[in-house]
Amino acid sequence: MLHSISVRKDGKKMANSFIKDNKIWIDYNVDGKRYRKSTGLSDKASNHKIVNNKIIPELSHKIATGEIFKKKPKTFRYYGEIFLKFKEARLRAYSEREPYFKRLIKVFEDREIDKITRLDVKEYLFSLKMKTHSKGIYKSAIKEIFEIAVDDGVININPAINIKLPPDRKEDIEYFSVEEVNKMINSATGIMKPYLLLAFNTGMRPEEILGLQFQDIQDDYIDIKRVRTKGRIDYPKTKSSFRKIPYPSFIKKEIEVLKNKSLFLFDYIDDAGRLRHQWLKVIKDSGVKYRKLYSTRHTFATLMLKDNIVSLNELAGLLGHSSPKVTLAHYASIINPELVNLGKNFSLFGHDLGTIETREVVEACI
Repeated sequence: MLHSISVRKDGKKMANSFIKDNKIWIDYNVDGKRYRKSTGLSDKASNHKIVNNKIIPELSHKIATGEIFKKKPKTFRYYGEIFLKFKEARLRAYSEREPYFKRLIKVFEDREIDKITRLDVKEYLFSLKMKTHSKGIYKSAIKEIFEIAVDDGVININPAINIKLPPDRKEDIEYFSVEEVNKMINSATGIMKPYLLLAFNTGMRPEEILGLQFQDIQDDYIDIKRVRTKGRIDYPKTKSSFRKIPYPSFIKKEIEVLKNKSLFLFDYIDDAGRLRHQWLKVIKDSGVKYRKLYSTRHTFATLMLKDNIVSLNELAGLLGHSSPKVTLAHYASIINPELVNLGKNFSLFGHDLGTIETREVVEACI
């Protein structure tokens, strides 16, 4: 026996009651899916009155307003864990970024994701005591986690979209002088001497040097096609980082000293952090002012430009930059002004266009 009710949506009945096993059941549809559930009430007049006058109208109202079966927001941690699974499967540098991601998830972990506001996100990002470049890792992760919640239908707007962070203050490039480089190489012992010769004479990144295998050292060039960092072997960071670069012939002899049973020149040293002790010893023994290990790369680039050995375009290729613009952004402050000599009578739209001794630099600056 079915008991229709008066509450309708779009001209269709939204719920009916019927009897099964001497109990009153409700028969209703939500988003095209049919549901049948027992009220637990026995088949008698007083209970039918409760069902028809109270239970079914309340149920119908919830169906009409979309309240029933509306997806309940879950916590930030819930979507953060989905995010981690996605990243683990797709991000090459996942093991390196995982601690950052987990640190972020812990900040908002048990808060319902629809209760976290744009202001909450901004306050968190601005509270981080680090460079804006580093904050970008957290900002990107937050945005992706909220996007998963948007896809799940629990929020309509991603509160982390279009949050602008102030740019970092441009720091001066730190590099060593020719005299300091010679002091350091003469003071270096063990593996540090061939390492420094490679670093100062090629401008390779530390992880690229540690990723070198003996087969990568050819007679005329070094073939850069892998890196080693934090115990992992990986591809270089960008497409342009895959490259073949020249090197001074005298380095070949120094590399021979490194011969070992490993495929890699620097054997077990699979992260630049493992060179810290040797690096500090070289700094101390040579008596030069401390600078970071990465400054060997800056030294190569700076001296190549200052001494007019290569053009900006050529240097970009040697360093593995995607374009000369990237190189210029790093080293504009140290480019020798004599590379671009426009003369005293330079006129932008006149006939006297001055002289340009190295056109590549000018073209790269445009």
